[in-house]
Amino acid sequence: MKNKNLFLIASVCGVALLTSGCSNDPMGIRKNCNQGTYVQQQHKPNKHKHKKQSEPTVFYQTYDSNDVHKVKANMATKSVSGGEADMGFIYFQETDDGLKMNVDLVYLRPGVSYTALVYQCGACNDSTCCDMSPMNIDLPQIKNNQDNRLQETYIIRGLTAAQLNNAKIILTRDGGYKAAWGTLK
Repeated sequence: MKNKNLFLIASVCGVALLTSGCSNDPMGIRKNCNQGTYVQQQHKPNKHKHKKQSEPTVFYQTYDSNDVHKVKANMATKSVSGGEADMGFIYFQETDDGLKMNVDLVYLRPGVSYTALVYQCGACNDSTCCDMSPMNIDLPQIKNNQDNRLQETYIIRGLTAAQLNNAKIILTRDGGYKAAWGTLK
């Protein structure tokens, strides 16, 4: 009987030793006793840690002439004193219906038709880098029926503002007389 009790005590101690390998160790790694593998325990986050502030995100975009959705030309004409006189503007903006052309001009002769011609130009500031012949586009005839000011809006299809960027626009009358000019930017 003594051998039986001794065997029982040895068995209990052996089981205790075997199961002690399944307890947590100080590194937070426990042995999975059923499979014989080690598993990293998940630690709860410390409530007293400071949250790291995120850096602001900045996006940069390169400029492309295809990004141009509107252009405007401040129009000028010859003044009586020999310089230039400000006439107003011609403004083009892309819309869902087409390219909208807004005209707001003064000093146009009443009842006279003006033809708008557009000359494609490079990035220089004078007309030396412009094409010698106008672009093949059909802009509407501009005609002032009032005394001093013309405000009119037109829709043009088949043309974009990017195609007009940096171009020179010239209003001619009476068979080619250069009555007004401006640069579309």
